[in-house]
Amino acid sequence: MDILLVINPVSGGKNKNDFIDFAKKMMIKSNLDYHIYKTSGKDDCKEFDEIISSYSPKKVIIVGGDGTLNMFLQPLMEYKIKVGFIPMGSANGMAVELNLTNSPRILFEKFLKSDRTTNLDLLSINDNFLLLHLGDIGANANLVYNYEKDGSRGMLTYAKHFWTEFQNPKSFEFEIETEQMEYQRKGVMLAICNGRRFGTGIPLNSIGKMNDGFFEFVLVRAMDFSDLIGAALSKFDEDYTTENLETIQAKSAKVKFKQPRLLQIDGEVIEEFTEINIKVLPNSLTFIQ
Repeated sequence: MDILLVINPVSGGKNKNDFIDFAKKMMIKSNLDYHIYKTSGKDDCKEFDEIISSYSPKKVIIVGGDGTLNMFLQPLMEYKIKVGFIPMGSANGMAVELNLTNSPRILFEKFLKSDRTTNLDLLSINDNFLLLHLGDIGANANLVYNYEKDGSRGMLTYAKHFWTEFQNPKSFEFEIETEQMEYQRKGVMLAICNGRRFGTGIPLNSIGKMNDGFFEFVLVRAMDFSDLIGAALSKFDEDYTTENLETIQAKSAKVKFKQPRLLQIDGEVIEEFTEINIKVLPNSLTFIQ
């Protein structure tokens, strides 16, 4: 098989029927052997794995949000398959991170034709979850949790919960132990960063790269209204900084919380944890350029 096209029909509240019709025509025109798999929210990763093992596609192209891409990281890593990502979710952090065009059709044609790839790191969390872009505990995880419970989707709904959560976030205490140092800290959010920017474009991690063999903790100590306005404007100003941020770089780390805390990974809330163990898996994902 040449192409496995994976579609999340509900991501971002966007209708993808026109794109599917376009993709079919492109693949037929290019004489490609293809299969289209639509996620259902039930046993998707298992069915994906079965398709991969049975048909050995040369490329996988995933259409959806960051959470859709994250869902299939394990088999993509194990089978070492070239993957292209077409962002059609709500926040689309990976699109911002990799400077992907906002035209799904242009991206699809590019991924069909391109033989160029780059390898990206993944982060293993508690030996059970994989993180590609950004994860966090605290204010943003609460935001994502409330967004997922909302009956609406899209950027307006996301923005509504962003402003609600970040106007009055609550701080919490935690311990970080890396391969080099131990830290006792308190803040309103602890981000776990392989990437640099939220899907909204707001820069968070100023030093990290997705293929450098490291990840970064970014601690947000406090957040007032001026910080909120500054963060919203920072997507237009790369030099924007705030004294309320602290960055800690590591290859592996353990984080302990006094109370169970929600963890979100790549836009999806996982569950509550009192301890999180993190390590880098270098060059684990082969991404089509």
